[in-house]
Amino acid sequence: MKRKKKTDIVEAWSHKHDYPIEEVWNTDNIIARLIVPRLKAFKALDKHGHPGDIASMEAWHKVIDKMIYAFELNMHAGALSQEERKDFEEGFELFYKYYLYLWD
Repeated sequence: MKRKKKTDIVEAWSHKHDYPIEEVWNTDNIIARLIVPRLKAFKALDKHGHPGDIASMEAWHKVIDKMIYAFELNMHAGALSQEERKDFEEGFELFYKYYLYLWD
């Protein structure tokens, strides 16, 4: 069996999809750009509830704000300060924890 060269694999793979290869290389940034406006719209939605371990809708909105901020930090990738790094990690942990609650 003939072994493919690395350039053959990248070229063949990138032509199988409907998005530019640059978006594949920056998948984290692309996902952040998709998530932020949707989280903002979700927060603005007149929701009918919040996760049971969160005390109020106001507290739920604060959790969503932390998620939004984490993804915004990710979109503007660069060196993060220690405080930004802490906020980034907290926001992503909250996103992971409450991902299945992002519906109404």
